[in-house]
Amino acid sequence: MADGPQRIVADDFFAAFLAKVLQLDGFFPEFRASHIAKVFPRSALYAYPHDHHLVEQGDQGRDMYIIYTGEVEIRQSLGTAAAQLARLGAGAIVGEIALLRDGVRVATAVVQGEAQIFRLVFADMQYLLQNHPQLCAHLRQLAAQRLGA
Repeated sequence: MADGPQRIVADDFFAAFLAKVLQLDGFFPEFRASHIAKVFPRSALYAYPHDHHLVEQGDQGRDMYIIYTGEVEIRQSLGTAAAQLARLGAGAIVGEIALLRDGVRVATAVVQGEAQIFRLVFADMQYLLQNHPQLCAHLRQLAAQRLGA
């Protein structure tokens, strides 16, 4: 695999997976690969190499990541100390805390092995957050759980 992420073509199996994770049933009962580019024109599925940093703690950003295959390790630093907070796999969402808060990343997310991950660009997500209260509530609950609230 090349040094950075490589865009890959999503199929109907991935579309069904994405619809389930994002709870799109009410919007799109038959969500297919052809819908992805229409609904999320700036977002895409990528193949990420081992040790690629999806997000860095302290950076600004509101894009969200949905793991399709592989794993991502979540790390947090406090001064000179660092800790692994979690190891997330298929179906997990990364970046929801910054998405719903002030846009500052609270941890670093590092790909372990190779992984296929959907990068959901914030501009594509805004419409869903404004018009899909169940998804917004789900993401808020997930963020609260991860923050220990």
